[in-house]
Amino acid sequence: MKTTNLIIWVFSAVLIISCNKDYLNRFPEDSPNSATYYTTADQLTLAINAAYNNLSYQQDGFPYQMQLEGTSDIIWQRPATDAQTIGLGQHTSNTTMIKTLWTQFYSGIGKCNMLLDNMAKAKSVTPAALYTRIDGEARFLRAYYYGNLIALYGDVPLVDKSIGAAESFLPRTPQADVLNFIFRDLDSATAKLSLSYTGTDIGRATKTSAMAFKARMALYYAKWDIAAASSKAVMDLAYHSLYPNYRNLFMFAGENSKETIFNFDYKLTVRTTATPINNQARNAGGYSGLIPTRALADSYECTDGLPIDKSPLYTTADPFKNRDPRMRQTLLGEGDTWFGTGGITFNMTFHPDSATCTKFTPAPLAKIANQEVTNAFSSYSGFIMKKYLDPIDLAVSNQSELAFMLIRYAEVLLTYAEAKIELNQIDATVLDAINQVRARGYGVTVAQTTLYPAITTTNQTALRTIIRRERKIELAGEGLRLFDIRRWKIAEKVMNGILFGKALNKSIYYSLPMPTLDENASPDYSSFNSLVGVVGNFKIMDNPRVFKPFNYLWPIPQVDIDVNKNPGFVQNTGY
Repeated sequence: MKTTNLIIWVFSAVLIISCNKDYLNRFPEDSPNSATYYTTADQLTLAINAAYNNLSYQQDGFPYQMQLEGTSDIIWQRPATDAQTIGLGQHTSNTTMIKTLWTQFYSGIGKCNMLLDNMAKAKSVTPAALYTRIDGEARFLRAYYYGNLIALYGDVPLVDKSIGAAESFLPRTPQADVLNFIFRDLDSATAKLSLSYTGTDIGRATKTSAMAFKARMALYYAKWDIAAASSKAVMDLAYHSLYPNYRNLFMFAGENSKETIFNFDYKLTVRTTATPINNQARNAGGYSGLIPTRALADSYECTDGLPIDKSPLYTTADPFKNRDPRMRQTLLGEGDTWFGTGGITFNMTFHPDSATCTKFTPAPLAKIANQEVTNAFSSYSGFIMKKYLDPIDLAVSNQSELAFMLIRYAEVLLTYAEAKIELNQIDATVLDAINQVRARGYGVTVAQTTLYPAITTTNQTALRTIIRRERKIELAGEGLRLFDIRRWKIAEKVMNGILFGKALNKSIYYSLPMPTLDENASPDYSSFNSLVGVVGNFKIMDNPRVFKPFNYLWPIPQVDIDVNKNPGFVQNTGY
């Protein structure tokens, strides 16, 4: 098999699965040989386990999905990472993250292809239900990896079988053809996979994983009828539901809840994530590494259901006051009581005069240094991401076992609503899907319309703005924003220019101009530009971001361009 970096089709030397902590520990000493392997049920299980492993890429301790958020308008990542380079528009075909994800996804596809090509050898000795499940899992994972490839790179080589080196110099297949292949694999997986699993199989791809991913892919490519039908099929099964507490959904309390449709699990002895220490506040011993921007904070509505530029409830003096509860459940803000190492709890403050803050526990009550203000590498924006931060992880904050959700039910509801809105088939089911998500943010049921600002309009234009705002704030930090601003063709508007946070100058800390929000629920900070360099720093970084039309796709890794001389394998325009 081919061993160059072109496309790694060979089996990983370390066969480990990602989904359930009980079976993360098994990995054979050597890579399998297709001539002698795949002959027993155990070997098939190990082979499919290995294919899950390619979901696990991390850089700087973050799952790659979080890093993708750092290439969007709502998150900035520090220190100088590939996500930051891509966000600045300075990436090339040699950028590590761009090369690694290409290889990671194709390696996973290769594992699935080899398994599907060879698993019939073990059919007679494998229980029928297990054999069918493994076949379905392989098709789901192959579709998942191809879905990510076309979303990031556009046209890509399509291979549905294991190949040798002589066959690997392939042309790029049109994105539309790859998408149809993805749909076929997902339909097959849907028929083969069960609705749920028990015991050590909890966490594997299920029937609804395939259905929900099909809905996502259809949404990305404006296949509105398919997106609506696939998401509605998940809803009609009535198996999944929203977890009642939005904040706790992203903590161990909400792990593997009925909202989870597909996730990536971690185990201390095999693979962990350093998300807690990277996202945690400085006073809690963290790095404040994934920085929410002002563009995210200003996107949350007020409790009257109006955006900040329309609501009389909004005040720059207290931006968290009277806001959608999801804002404070997602972002660590002024006045929050927060937790740190050694059982410490303290009040958060980002005001530039606040050199100290109050420590509540352990006793006695005392003032301590406020590193979010005094530390040279503070939060930068005045906001910190709360998602996937749980006090349980404080003991070893760089080795978290908290699973990361790749697909969840709230996304399905919003996919259904958006698809129906674009089809202009707006009815009570559309409003109910949106309102379920909104009501959960307020901690109430969808029927308690006096306790949250329920959506009642059926105007298509108004609903388009609402659904785009809902996706931005509900799914913030989960790896989907980059794909949304690409498919809506708004990246050139939201990615170009300066990234703003709170003002570090006390004279304007609470009195910056109010931005206006456009039809995409994106803040316009034109009124800030005249203040840059005059009243003090409220820029997250000095260099403005740049997004050019060709940045809607990433470049094909240069190593592959250099090796593959097939005339149908060419670089994306602009790189």
